[in-house]
Amino acid sequence: MAMTAVSYFQEGSIEDLKRQVMECPAKEKRFVKRGIEYLCLHGIYDVLEIEDCLIEEYALWIQQQGVKDKKLIRTYQRTLIDWRHFFRIKEFWGLKEEMEECDSVKPTLKNKAYEFLITQGIHSLQEIDWDIRQLYERYLLGEIHEKETRAWYLRGLDKLKLFDIRKKDQGVKVGRRSLKYEEKKIFLGYHPDYETAEAFSYCRNVEKSVWDFSIKTSGKLKYQVFTILNYALENSSGRELTDGYLAPLNFFYKYSIRKGISDLTVLEQNQIDDYVEETKKLNLVNNRYLQIVEKVQRILFIQAKEINWEANVWYLERFQFDEARYEPSRPVKRLSFLDVSDKKNRGYLKMYIKYQLGVTSSSIQSIWRKSYITKAFLRYLDEAELAVDQLTAAEIDPYIRRLQNEDAEIATFNDKVAEIYSFFRFLTVRGYYKKIPFYLEYYVKRETVPHHYRSVPQNTVTAILKNLSKLPEDMRLMYLHLWCLGLRINEVCTIKREGYYLKEEMAWLRIHQHKMKMEKVIPLPMMLYRAMMVYVERKGILQGAYVFQNSKGGPYLSAHYWHEMVEWCNDLGIRCGDHVFQTHDYRHSVATALYEHGASIQAIREFLGHKHENMTRRYIDCIQEHLDGSSEQYYEEHQSLAKEWKRGNGEDGN
Repeated sequence: MAMTAVSYFQEGSIEDLKRQVMECPAKEKRFVKRGIEYLCLHGIYDVLEIEDCLIEEYALWIQQQGVKDKKLIRTYQRTLIDWRHFFRIKEFWGLKEEMEECDSVKPTLKNKAYEFLITQGIHSLQEIDWDIRQLYERYLLGEIHEKETRAWYLRGLDKLKLFDIRKKDQGVKVGRRSLKYEEKKIFLGYHPDYETAEAFSYCRNVEKSVWDFSIKTSGKLKYQVFTILNYALENSSGRELTDGYLAPLNFFYKYSIRKGISDLTVLEQNQIDDYVEETKKLNLVNNRYLQIVEKVQRILFIQAKEINWEANVWYLERFQFDEARYEPSRPVKRLSFLDVSDKKNRGYLKMYIKYQLGVTSSSIQSIWRKSYITKAFLRYLDEAELAVDQLTAAEIDPYIRRLQNEDAEIATFNDKVAEIYSFFRFLTVRGYYKKIPFYLEYYVKRETVPHHYRSVPQNTVTAILKNLSKLPEDMRLMYLHLWCLGLRINEVCTIKREGYYLKEEMAWLRIHQHKMKMEKVIPLPMMLYRAMMVYVERKGILQGAYVFQNSKGGPYLSAHYWHEMVEWCNDLGIRCGDHVFQTHDYRHSVATALYEHGASIQAIREFLGHKHENMTRRYIDCIQEHLDGSSEQYYEEHQSLAKEWKRGNGEDGN
């Protein structure tokens, strides 16, 4: 049964071979007969499977059949060559047509490339990749001796590939064509986007444009690097692309392979430090090789299909938070967990921060600020080698005692203890503790609020106003908002165009208080209003836009304003008591001035945007003086009992 099946199969294959031969140009029967016989003896039933070595051996076989004439033997060999060539032309006709369409490559170069490509089974220019290019380069090395001529032929292959890319890139498209991930070497000169391919195909050192994803290393690492590569190609160009992304990314990729790193999103701090040491061995003119770690982690986090909660750095631009939770002038861009060494403790911190981001309505700045308190506690546990889910009150107590010994205000100490308590309350709710392992009430101190006299001295204000014209216009106007209105600096930075308006012949300013999560409206000096109208008109600031903008159109950063003002004041030798410049001091100045001119505490509270009058009293630096003066005046006017008593009994009281 098996023999019958094999014989039947062979008969069918022989018939297929005969049909192929019959399609070829006519030959004498003897050449056809012997050719088919020879191929069948070697199990060849498809003329495309005829190899050069088989053709050479055919000459010996023909001699064994009694043919001695060398010219005739070559004719027999030529028959097999013609059969193969005929079907190659037929099979690779599409490739031939594609190449003929390209007018920018000379026929000599086309023919050489075509001969090579069909031997590699390439049916379309689209199939040409870096591996084929390398094979062609080796093929030319054996065919052509002159180096310049070989380069000319190789450039011909590159031009054919570019022609095909451009042809496919013509038509309607949205954005650039992207690379597709494959575990092989990728040559950027053959990128599917024509502009990208053209830019890299003319590089002197094409090896620098090759990315090897065939290396035996972590598949996750390779795909992450490929993701960064694609992002860089689609979002950067010129020197920023080559020097800011490609060169440092290639270096970082090779470093990661050497060190056995499998996931770039969970790098530890010691790995980052080691990489920094590696970069010091390079002759760097900038810090882009250092910046690549940050760039990689950011791009991987924001580009991931789902939020990667396991990452050691979270980039908040990925999240769609309500605008009310942000302070645009004080943006928090990232949350890092790298400074907590114990991975299990770090995991609990990530759970806690995830809860705060997703469930609570706390502002992002508040979450970021409090995270430093929790991380400081976890770093203490790292030093003590303690697990945060197995602590006792006795193990927590030394850390809180350490906080007590710090030179900090009582309110700061209480805030730290309360945040640690909140962290343990979260762990308890999640079931890691049956009850919170320490009592908050045991540690919290009674808070007495001291009054800080922070009003800006008049001589400081005078010095700044005299030199105000030396500041850029936007910084000049921002200062006037601080000096005239006592706004918080983040409120000044986030004023919108529509915030200024006239009503009943008075100027008003509507601002959003990020700290209080509410709007407030306050009167505005008419001169400042007119100055602002001239400014927004000249700058072309539209409704909905920030009045004081950074280079990207967002709000002016409050920290940047402070740094600029400190530098400016230092240059002019202007100081404000024991420091140079503090924006918040002007809230004290305005509150004090309003109080001295008869405004009530309630009116000042509304103007500053406080919730409670007790907070407002902290900003008025003359309350105690007014109280002392009022008391003395009362005693003078009403002949107080104490004064009468003194008069009746003598000045010594006897």
